[in-house]
Amino acid sequence: MPFDMIKRIFFFYLFTACLFFHSKAQISLIQFSSGYSMPVDIKNGGDDRLFIVEQQGKIRIADSAGVLSSKPFLNIIPRVQFSGEQGLLGLAFAPDFLSSGYFYLNYSEKNTGHTIISRFHVDSLTPDSADPSSEEIILRIFQPFTNHNGGHIGFGPDGYLYIGMGDGGSSGDPENRAQNPDSLLGKMLRIEVNPSFPGYKIPPSNPIAGDSTLGRGEIWSLGLRNPWRWSFDALTGDLWMGDVGQSLREEIDMEVAKSHGGLNYGWKCWEGNNQFSSGGGCQPFSSYSPPVYQYNHVMGGFCSVTGGYVYRGARYSELYGKYFFADFCLSQIQYLEANDSGGYTNSNLGLLGATNISTFGVDKNGELYCAGLNSGIIYRFISSDCKPVATINTGRDTIDDCGLGFVNLHVPAGEGYDYVWIFNNDTVSNSDTYIAIQSGKYILHVANQTCANSDSVYLNFSTPLNVTFTGLDTLYCVYNPQVTLIPDIPGGVFSGHGINGNVFNPAEAGTGVSVITYTYANQSGCTFSHSQSVRVDACLNVPENFLAKTISVYPNPSKGNFQVRVFATTEKKINVEVMDVFGRTFYKKSILISSGDNLFPIYLVAANGVYIIRFSDEQSFVSMKLIIQ
Repeated sequence: MPFDMIKRIFFFYLFTACLFFHSKAQISLIQFSSGYSMPVDIKNGGDDRLFIVEQQGKIRIADSAGVLSSKPFLNIIPRVQFSGEQGLLGLAFAPDFLSSGYFYLNYSEKNTGHTIISRFHVDSLTPDSADPSSEEIILRIFQPFTNHNGGHIGFGPDGYLYIGMGDGGSSGDPENRAQNPDSLLGKMLRIEVNPSFPGYKIPPSNPIAGDSTLGRGEIWSLGLRNPWRWSFDALTGDLWMGDVGQSLREEIDMEVAKSHGGLNYGWKCWEGNNQFSSGGGCQPFSSYSPPVYQYNHVMGGFCSVTGGYVYRGARYSELYGKYFFADFCLSQIQYLEANDSGGYTNSNLGLLGATNISTFGVDKNGELYCAGLNSGIIYRFISSDCKPVATINTGRDTIDDCGLGFVNLHVPAGEGYDYVWIFNNDTVSNSDTYIAIQSGKYILHVANQTCANSDSVYLNFSTPLNVTFTGLDTLYCVYNPQVTLIPDIPGGVFSGHGINGNVFNPAEAGTGVSVITYTYANQSGCTFSHSQSVRVDACLNVPENFLAKTISVYPNPSKGNFQVRVFATTEKKINVEVMDVFGRTFYKKSILISSGDNLFPIYLVAANGVYIIRFSDEQSFVSMKLIIQ
């Protein structure tokens, strides 16, 4: 019997056996590691180790078997203000941590209680030890009270560092900081950090970056009370947050990956969907981003939500795609999963043995953990469901290659698992990934030592869309009028400095080179984009030249059909002349322009190549390079 046939029979019997166990699936916790003092964060750096943050100011290491190292990875207790909600609260490893050795902390500063975001480096000789003297303070944030510090930090899929900040404390946000765009409190911040430069930079794509009149450029979203533990979905990039309520409701907020930031979650105007305050510019509930789930304190002992993670591990199909979270007081573990109505359904797993759950975490394989603050125990999630995860890519039945000519098929990788990809009844790969270059149906079988699972997907190969836009010249002065950009395929989004909708404003862009991008997404979820670079100069200390300051040509390059935009303060006549590189004129025309903004077309019949277009009036002239292709 052929080997492929034997393997398929093996998978069939394993899959059939799993059907029996699936009906009895039960999610539970087992003790993974113990001996910690007030653990508040669990992170992995990309290898087999788990790093556990202790609130007093230490970071400890557990190996893949849960054995706690006797020596701390880092001890900064003398620098940390530890009291109540203050302490060492968050850890984030740089995306390249295993090669660079850099990581970031969020802690309460000794004596002041202010939030410190700082960078450290692993000891060059001992990978299980960090160098306390390597600290570089990135950001210091004033804290008016001792509570509501937030504390969680993490790198997003975009490579930027996100910082969850509480509203500064006391009760009821007495100074309305969460809604104040000039305060960093009550916000989700987003900054760029890199050892190649000191401090941090504000990403230009932040919602209000570059305009200090609108508020602090570090702000990504606002209206948070105390975001205690949040995470990015490792598959989709969606941001999930547990935001601690005041005295009535706890909430789970979610921001989809395609968001451009700027969301307002409503505090202190709203606590969940319950109105908390009507003053200070509060708007109707529909003006804010509502929670995807909320629960009441009156339900029986609930008091403070602890946000968690969407499970994207490979071991348990029963857990896959569910968002797990808990309540600190009652310690009942719950999960959310998408339903058919576009929302999320909640399930309560009850008390699984852990108490005072302070944080969740995942290891390098996406397996899920949680910690008991007072017990000092780290627990690992398990399920009686024997089926490994076989979900291909995002789990859709059909995937489009978006014109790339290939699709990278993948499944969550498990150590010691067997994989079989089948196409046209032939085995094409025995890896957890496969690069497909043909349309059709692909079947995946996955097996661990005791059970198997399978999934299939149909691949559709299509022609890529060539999206472009017109209206943007290559050079402007800061005082030139704004221009309207016109996409060839409507329905997309423009982005870049100086962009407001589909209008480019040179003054708002500021001097320098900006990249303007138009992005369009089709019904299959494929995104296509086109970018153009534009330079904006101050245009100072140069001879006055009316035309050089007020004229633009677009698109350039073109097919010979382009637009000329001229801004004039008075009515006048300008001369237009197009020459080839040998100085031979083949187009010449005089045009009367009026006061204000003028737009007129020029149609050329010419071979592809480089030409010179010259504009002149009675006082000045300007020449530009024109490309026809």
